Amino acid sequence: LLVGGLSLGGNFFGLALTGLDSFSFFNANALLWLQLVVLVPILALLAPQIYRSVWRDVGQSLRSMPRLFALIGGGVFYFFAQVLLFQAAGTLGPATAAPLLFSYPLLAVPLLWWLNGDRPNILRAVVMLAMAMGVVLLLRPLSLASLAVALLSAIAFALYVVTNSLNNRQSHPISAGLIQHCIMAILSSVVLLIRPLVITQDLTSQFFLGGLGLGLLASVSYFFHYTGLRLVGGLRTALVAAATPLVTALLAMFFLGDQLALQLIQWPGVILITLGGIALALDRLSRQ
Repeated sequence: LLVGGLSLGGNFFGLALTGLDSFSFFNANALLWLQLVVLVPILALLAPQIYRSVWRDVGQSLRSMPRLFALIGGGVFYFFAQVLLFQAAGTLGPATAAPLLFSYPLLAVPLLWWLNGDRPNILRAVVMLAMAMGVVLLLRPLSLASLAVALLSAIAFALYVVTNSLNNRQSHPISAGLIQHCIMAILSSVVLLIRPLVITQDLTSQFFLGGLGLGLLASVSYFFHYTGLRLVGGLRTALVAAATPLVTALLAMFFLGDQLALQLIQWPGVILITLGGIALALDRLSRQ
């Protein structure tokens, strides 16, 4: 929501945001860099409070080449997922970008089936079909060119999920997340050095404050996410997170104005993607 407001304008919890003339991959990367400037130090301070053996686990991960390569791969995929999500939210709006990101099971689930040898059941097949229908309904009013970024974000996030699932048995989620966010910060810094941020409008202070605000919001989000992992486990945490597409679409409608609201045909798509994610989480929970 904040990325969409910074790019497209709107009223974000009482703060009037002007918006930018254009929003590119490099604008999105600059916002991600500002977010990570705040988030990475907070994660480094927060992680030992939630998982006491985090630094020992980080050391073991850095000394094990298979674990390190898996973490680097996950960090690279997560970097592109985040940057492309920010770019999609800044061009299409968050109400469209978030549901499309959460269509990642359409790629992640078949890959996990293939890698882990799991046989798909009828429920999961029906859920995947419903999510595919949801994506089609969400895409219908929009041009293919404008949606490519959001779909690439979903693909990158699916590859991140698959890579993390292969590494779950080796690294703790908190230590893995800390390492991967450091990798993202390195990649974002390299991109920022190659292509420094240039804003033609007199909105530099709004952009920088918004990026730092993203870091604070992400810090709060990760605190509850990791606390949820510790208290109720990953599957129940994923069940709650599956409601993100619908919640994002509703909040965007209330806070960012009617110009970014979804068309009527898109709402069933958002609902199908949300229900599909919840159903997949419930299925994994029941099988556990």
